This record gives sequence, structure tokens and C-alpha cells, in this order.
Amino acid sequence: MRLITLNEPVSGLSARCELLEAAAPQSCAFLWDLAERKAGFEALHAIWTGPEISVPMPASTLPAGMATPPIPFENATSYPDTGDIVLAYLAAGSTKGLPPGEFYDIGLFYGPGGRLLMPFGWIQANVCARILPEDLAKAQADCRTIRRNGACTITLATA
Repeated sequence: MRLITLNEPVSGLSARCELLEAAAPQSCAFLWDLAERKAGFEALHAIWTGPEISVPMPASTLPAGMATPPIPFENATSYPDTGDIVLAYLAAGSTKGLPPGEFYDIGLFYGPGGRLLMPFGWIQANVCARILPEDLAKAQADCRTIRRNGACTITLATA
């Protein structure tokens, strides 16, 4: 079992997440690469998708030298569960309004009722990790703090 952590110092978020490598191997490889690089990204509470902290990652924001592979659907859903970590991938030019190039987004779903309905329609994302049960209650409280505080920086790291 491989673990990554999602960290945000202002809220105190430090959630350990188990990678679901058997169900979503390519998505997990992408997250692991980010975690090994200790990559940090601006994040915000999502508007359309319910209880989600969204980490949008246009390819131009990825660490230097990191591959930008197309990520196929694997263990995909439009209705993530509490504690699910999802990876969405949108190919360059596939969706009106996105920045140029490949587009990735990590979604941290911390409560029930999550749905991947965007202003441009429904999407699916790959459930590729889950917050460990013993970390979930604190992560939920920390995500509510992020919702109140506004934009933040979330860093991925290996656990």
C-alpha cells in the first residue's frame, strides 16, 4: 500500500491517502510523481461540485520536466464519495474556457453529495485514492476551514 499526503498549513490539513493502484494505475502514477516532487498548487473550495476542495492543474503549472500524459478513464465516476480523491483529465482543446494545453484537477471530496457537474456539463473523474479512515474526521474539519478561509496552497508528498 502506497500513501501520499495532502497538506495545507493554514487549515492544518495533513491527510494521508491510500493510492488505489489496482483500480486506477495511471492516475495513481501521476499522483505519485507529483508527491515525489512535493508539488504544491493553488486550491480552492469548489463552487459547482459540493463538498470538494479542488486543485486545478493546467499543464503549465506542473513541475518542470514532468510528463503530461493523457489519463484514461479508470475507476471513473460522476458521484465521488466522502473521502475520495479523484483525478480529472481534460485533453487540450477538448473543453471551451480551459487554459491551453492538457488540464488536470485533483478533487478532495470531504462530505456526502459530491457531483461532477460543471458549468459546461457533467464530467467523470477517476477515484484514485482515499483518505485513511483515521484521518477523515480531521480532514473534514480542515476542509471546512479552507472553505471559510478561501484560496490556499495544497502540497502533495509521499507519506
